[in-house]
Amino acid sequence: MSEHAGLPSKRWSLRGTDEEGNEAWLIRSFGQKLYRCPGCHGDIPIGTEHTVVQYVLRLGGTEHHHWHRQCAEELLVPDLRGLKRVPASQSSQSKLEARGRQSPRRRPR
Repeated sequence: MSEHAGLPSKRWSLRGTDEEGNEAWLIRSFGQKLYRCPGCHGDIPIGTEHTVVQYVLRLGGTEHHHWHRQCAEELLVPDLRGLKRVPASQSSQSKLEARGRQSPRRRPR
């Protein structure tokens, strides 16, 4: 993960593809409420910096999960293909939800 160390950050997000062909966007966030990490099943306390993984599903739609940064780096990132850095402005929730409503063939790469 050396080339992506410290990401996602305030200025940069990460985008890759999972084994099912869904886009996975890794976005920096701070907890607004108590979340549970799907990696370790531990709590992410309110106000804690963490990683939101927003999936833009291959067949349409979106879903997201809140991960501890370390869990995402160790458990999720190694399984993503084509991981690259993208400006954080491209990864807003509204933009990704709109992307999920587009036909997969019309989505920009």
